[in-house]
Amino acid sequence: MTKSETRIKSDVELLSKLLLSGRFRVPWHQRHYDWKDREVAEFLRDLQEALDTEKVCYFLGSIMLLGTEDPRGINDGQQRLITFSLLLAALCHSFADECPGTSRESLALRILFNQPEVTTPHMGDAPEYEVRIDPPEDDKGRYRHLLRGRDIGSNGRLTSAWDQISDFIGTMDQLEREAFFDFLTTRVEVSVLTVPPEVDANLVFESLNARGRPLDPVALIRNWLFSYFPANGDGARLDTVRADFEKARVILGSNTNVPEEYLRCFLQCQYGFIPQKEFYRGFREKFQDAVRGLDAAAYTYDLVGRLGHRDSIEIFRAIRSANPSESLASRLPKISGKRDLLVLLRELKGFTVSHPLCFALIHRFINEADAARKRATKKLVTRSMKNLASFIMRSSFVNYTFKPYALSKALANCARDVFTAADLASLDVMDCLTEHDAYEIIADQNFVRRMSTMEMRTSRALQYLFGINAHQQRGSGLQQNQCTVEHVLPESSMHWQGWGDFSSAGEHPADWVRRNGNLVLLDRRENQGDADFNANFEAKKRWFANSTIEMARHVAKKYPNWTPQVVEARSHRLAKRAARIWSFSRGK
Repeated sequence: MTKSETRIKSDVELLSKLLLSGRFRVPWHQRHYDWKDREVAEFLRDLQEALDTEKVCYFLGSIMLLGTEDPRGINDGQQRLITFSLLLAALCHSFADECPGTSRESLALRILFNQPEVTTPHMGDAPEYEVRIDPPEDDKGRYRHLLRGRDIGSNGRLTSAWDQISDFIGTMDQLEREAFFDFLTTRVEVSVLTVPPEVDANLVFESLNARGRPLDPVALIRNWLFSYFPANGDGARLDTVRADFEKARVILGSNTNVPEEYLRCFLQCQYGFIPQKEFYRGFREKFQDAVRGLDAAAYTYDLVGRLGHRDSIEIFRAIRSANPSESLASRLPKISGKRDLLVLLRELKGFTVSHPLCFALIHRFINEADAARKRATKKLVTRSMKNLASFIMRSSFVNYTFKPYALSKALANCARDVFTAADLASLDVMDCLTEHDAYEIIADQNFVRRMSTMEMRTSRALQYLFGINAHQQRGSGLQQNQCTVEHVLPESSMHWQGWGDFSSAGEHPADWVRRNGNLVLLDRRENQGDADFNANFEAKKRWFANSTIEMARHVAKKYPNWTPQVVEARSHRLAKRAARIWSFSRGK
């Protein structure tokens, strides 16, 4: 070997040609086949899309092989190679069933089994053939049976992949299967990295898989959009698109996930719900549907221009931080009453599923130029923002297992309707909220009934009590993060001795501790954990009477003693007050 030669070799080949070149084995220390349904489905969709769009090739990525002697070890890429071979096997079985002895059946068999080119193999003889890929020990039997057409039941990832592939092939007619097979065997390429024995293959593997970062959805979407502006085309428009796309990174910061959150928020307003786990693929499919029949470059230019507009980015930042910039604050809709826009944004800040709809509503108001329509828009936007916040707050209060992501699709699709429609009626979101009222909290009587009898977890109780106290104690400058939740009847059983009313007449203190009527808001600096503070209600009243928090002072002033009956009555009163604070309104 001369000094200029490299030890690790790299070549790009057709995958079918590579498999025809010999036999392959997965080293014993490699994991077994572990692609889940999602990975298999994505692989199949990618191939079908490449065929449908007449791509000149489909690049399957890099695989790493050990040495050049037969069989060659697969140190990286076994999931793709095995899935590809299962796909060829499913097609081969269909060819053998429909018209045995075709050239496609023979080629598939030679790729799958170690059969020389001069032979004409048949599926009926497959049990006698030697497979080209030798998977890990746990998968060997299943894999060989699948390639040879034998039924092996339904256990394991391999069989799950096989079932999924068989269903995929089963949707095609004969001509479609033939075209798909031809694409697989003549257009699917891989980069083959060959590592000789004297090189540590594990170090090479680590370099391939651990150096650098995989492309995130933002980078993938950016590259996809840029592809509509060829290098030899309009350079000025491409420069504008690049600048607009990068504005979010510049303004929001490039070292966090915030640009991705903004991109998904904006694109869901444009297209409706896009699953976070399939953000890039979901966007791509929706984009292709939207651009069909249009000038793709012009459409992209307009889309990215709106995406990169500073107003759009500032609106998102205000929603995410509940702290709009000075330049934006003066242009936001003014909401009267104790729950102004900043209060609504603070309430919704932690519920990211609401952000697309908030964005769409505020964006519509900011961008309305006609004065008369802007007044009507303001009325509808403010009402919808209040209703959205009330819906999210009430839902989170009545159920501590509230899962906001269950609303993701509904709220994102509603955001699309608000964002893309021109009519004012689209700004009213109440029908959407009513349709997805899983906890039946829009009706005041249901909400009050549930809140009157339920126990509350501390995280939700803090927002609940803070919101109620804020309506009693205006202008204090108190912030929620300065407060804590105090259990009047203490949580710890070691303090229950002095609270006799909760252990008499069949009562048990544990049944009352987390009822919302037993909870009070305190400044963190006032919350005492010592025994004297928790000894009895009289001791607590002395602390509450001197609190800076109106709610605590009210408890000390109003209640001479603390009993189950008091907790029950106070729970009901707080629930009725909460229903008034987080109320709903419908337009005429």
